[in-house]
Amino acid sequence: MLTPPQLQAICEVVAAGSFRTAAQRLGYTPSAVSQQISTLERALGVPLFERSPRSVRPTAAGLQLALRAGRLLADLSATENEMRAYAAAERGRLRLGSFWSAGFRLVPTVLTGFLRDRPEVDVRYEEGDPQVTVPAVLEGRLDLAVIFEYGVVPHTWPEGLEHTLVREEPLYLLLPAEHPLAGRPHIRLADLRDERWISYHEDTDAAQCLRHICAAGGFLPEVLFRTNDYNLPYELVRQGLGVAIAPELAVVDTSASPDASGTRLVRLTDSTHTRRVYATRRTTDPNPFLPQAIALLHTAAAALPERGEGECPVVTG
Repeated sequence: MLTPPQLQAICEVVAAGSFRTAAQRLGYTPSAVSQQISTLERALGVPLFERSPRSVRPTAAGLQLALRAGRLLADLSATENEMRAYAAAERGRLRLGSFWSAGFRLVPTVLTGFLRDRPEVDVRYEEGDPQVTVPAVLEGRLDLAVIFEYGVVPHTWPEGLEHTLVREEPLYLLLPAEHPLAGRPHIRLADLRDERWISYHEDTDAAQCLRHICAAGGFLPEVLFRTNDYNLPYELVRQGLGVAIAPELAVVDTSASPDASGTRLVRLTDSTHTRRVYATRRTTDPNPFLPQAIALLHTAAAALPERGEGECPVVTG
């Protein structure tokens, strides 16, 4: 097996045309350089130099080996520099996954932050709910996942994961702007028992959350429309086709006037009617970019606009 010192020796001797000069450049004795070349010739079974009392001349094999050795040494140097860049967190890869509303509201801050501060980092992003992204983190296909957990639908997450709370957000009832309840100072959950509901697919945490919330008001919701499109419930509510519940990150901006969008937001006041957003990683993942990515998620969450305090509350009783 060729070694870097041997490759350096052949390159220097060919370039200098002398063992002595090559030895001076390498910081070795002429004898040590001569022994390196002799060892190479024995190992490869081919003479690399024609030797005379005053000079050495490379053979065709010696010239070819010196050419390849120069390329190999350059590759080794580039590889070493590349690994040092990884060690200094100047290069590398970050694979990020997130559910839709966090991907819309939080993830762009992470992506633009890395593009600005660490342009040499290869950042990859893919969208998916926790049932998709959490296994991907465990299996090493993602480094970081932004996931959620509803207060009334707690999860037992697999071992080997570390969860950092990014945001705890309230839930909102979405009413048509002209709905009879929209102008009340407060709304009881029981007041919603006869409503037509718009919800997400039956097997989702959001659908389970809706059932728990309505059960607290003493009824089961009559769900007429189901969709996993986060925008469709707002249009259906605006058209007066029903009511819905959505977490704050998924709330479409209705502006200061509810009539501008045709939708009234009503905040749920029960402390369990929230959704927690976490940044989830493997506890053993050494990726040096994870702390910065999580810090940027916190920055994005803190920069979200505060909603007004005058919203009509939904109370359990």
